[in-house]
Amino acid sequence: MKRIISIVVLLLLGMGFFLYPHVSNLLMERNQSYAIQNFEDQVKNKARDEMEEEWKKAEEYNESLSGNVLRDPFMQGSGMVLQDNYKEVLNINGIMGYIDIPDIDVNLAVYHGTGESTLKKGVGHLEGTSLPVGGAGTHAVFTGHTGLTTAKLFTDLTELGEGDMFYLHILDRVLAYQVDQIKVVEPENTDDLKPVAGKDYVTLVTCTPYGVNSHRLLVRGKRTDYHAWQEKQAAEKTERKLTREEQTLWITGLTTAVIILLIIITAVIRNRKKGNER
Repeated sequence: MKRIISIVVLLLLGMGFFLYPHVSNLLMERNQSYAIQNFEDQVKNKARDEMEEEWKKAEEYNESLSGNVLRDPFMQGSGMVLQDNYKEVLNINGIMGYIDIPDIDVNLAVYHGTGESTLKKGVGHLEGTSLPVGGAGTHAVFTGHTGLTTAKLFTDLTELGEGDMFYLHILDRVLAYQVDQIKVVEPENTDDLKPVAGKDYVTLVTCTPYGVNSHRLLVRGKRTDYHAWQEKQAAEKTERKLTREEQTLWITGLTTAVIILLIIITAVIRNRKKGNER
C-alpha cells in the first residue's frame, strides 16, 4: 500500500508541476483583465475636453525630452533623473494604457517606469523615451519580462515576425503599429531605441535567450492606420488556437486524475483479496 501511495503522490506532484505555470498565468490574466476594464471604465467617465487636455500634456512632454542617455531597463541601479511630471501624464488610476498583441494573445496593462515591482505585474514604459501618443520623431519603448513561472508577459515575443500588428490603447484612442524590425542586441546597446526624425516608432523589449537573459530582443513597430476589424479578426484567430490548447490541458489533467483513481481502486481491490485469503 505504501508503494501505491508513493506512486499517487508522485503523480500528484508531477501534475502540480505541470499545471502550476498555466494556473498562475490564468490568475495573472484575470488580474490584467480587471485592471484593463477598470482603465476603460475610468476613460469612459472622463469628458472629451479632459481627454484632449491629457493628450496635449503628453505631446508637450515628448517635445520637452532633451535626448537623455537611455539605459537598459532590466539592469538595476542604472536609473536616470526623470522629468518632474512624468508619472502625472497619461495616468489613469496608475495605468498608462494597455497593449494588445493578438498574434501571441498578449493583452497587458502598461505602467510608468521599469522597476522590478512594475515588471512583475505588467509592461513598463521606459523612462526617458516618448510617451505613447505617436507623432513624427517619437519612439516609445515598452519592456516586459520573459520566462516568469507566474506569468507569460513578453515570453512569446519571439514568435512575432515582420508584418505582425500590435495595438496601443491610450486614453480613448487606439494606435496601430506594424512590426518592421526585429533585433537581438547587447544590454548596453540602446542605439535602436532612439527617436528617428520623421518616424513614429514603438519598440517592445525583453530579455533573451530564454533562461539565460544575456541579450535583449527588440521588436520595433512603425505606425500604421488602425482598423478595428483587423484587431478583432486577429484576436478571434488566436482565441480559437487557445481553445485547442486549453482542451489539451484539461485532457492531460483528467487523464492523470483517471490514472490516479484506477491505481487507488486497484490497490483497494488487492487489499480486500488479501484480506479474504487470510
